[in-house]
Amino acid sequence: MKRSRVVIVGGGLLGAGVANALAARSVPVTLLEAATPGSGASASTFAWANAQKKKPDAYFRLNADGLAAYHRLAEHAAGRRWFHGVGNVEIATDAASSAALDAVVADLAARGYRAERITARQAAELDPVIDPGRALDAAWFPAEGWVDTERMIADLLDQAGAAGAEIRAHCPVARFEPSGARTKVVLADGEEILADQVVCAAGAATQRLLAASSITVPLIEEGDRRSRGPGDERYLAVGGLADTAALRVPLRRILHTPDMGLRPTATGRAVLGGDGAGSRVPRSDQGVFGLGPMLIDRARKVFPAFADVPVERVRVGVRPLPADGLTVAGFTERLPGLYVLVTHSGVTLAPHLAELVAGELVDDREAPELAAFRPARFG
Repeated sequence: MKRSRVVIVGGGLLGAGVANALAARSVPVTLLEAATPGSGASASTFAWANAQKKKPDAYFRLNADGLAAYHRLAEHAAGRRWFHGVGNVEIATDAASSAALDAVVADLAARGYRAERITARQAAELDPVIDPGRALDAAWFPAEGWVDTERMIADLLDQAGAAGAEIRAHCPVARFEPSGARTKVVLADGEEILADQVVCAAGAATQRLLAASSITVPLIEEGDRRSRGPGDERYLAVGGLADTAALRVPLRRILHTPDMGLRPTATGRAVLGGDGAGSRVPRSDQGVFGLGPMLIDRARKVFPAFADVPVERVRVGVRPLPADGLTVAGFTERLPGLYVLVTHSGVTLAPHLAELVAGELVDDREAPELAAFRPARFG
């Protein structure tokens, strides 16, 4: 049986971030990833770093601090490689969406978050892809940005490996077991690793993995559905994106309309996502290929620059969604050495959570920012 100071299960943004934060503190770390690092939810995220519409206040504050952490990292060359603080423009196309922006901006401004109402003409000055003739007005969120998750995970794991962490891909975990004062990690092939502490950062697989160890942390599962209206049933945890070919005039900012979002890429392409995108059919259904035409049609109705831009790729994935919508971060009661970390806001929170969690593991110090998010709330 192998021994390790800390075992991290999951090689997405959260797992990679915690591995790097611990390795930087000279903690012996082994990271286990069931497939390849970054191939889960991190590969099918819109990757928008923001704190909008996050409630209750403790969750908003956690996300606002997460966004601030990115800006601190972007002061250094490494952070600028993967965080792009280009800001976000949200466009209203009618009176209802304009009123909705009024409410969002008023709420965020009252909380000290940078948000302001602007005219359609001002929006077009921020990004020439915007046609002021097709917008009623807009809102501007200058601190928000997007994250190159693939590059970020690669950088974090490279840094962790250089500091001594062991990174193991294609090592699925079956369960966790108590072993005296330690926790035993049992791999699917029967290998066992004895750890002083274990961080379960397995994303959408968290509920299944913990259930095998008789621990309850409920997530909204891939097959869970809800009716949004007559003939409109959604798979709540399933989301999809469409990647376009390169634009003649690349996007400068993240853009949102009432029914979709668009963001730039480092190669001049655009990533499209939106309400209901990819969630109307199971991932195994051929209907997912209708996602690309649906999203590009939405974009063309508001942005003429997309008139002749084709879709090159469709991505559909499962979001890690705790049942109450809030982050889960903390030690379990049944296995005191097992720390659970799962959230729907992984992109926004990854750097901030990595530091908070590393502090709780190494310094034996509870972070007050995480007090409202412990797994014990599920009983």
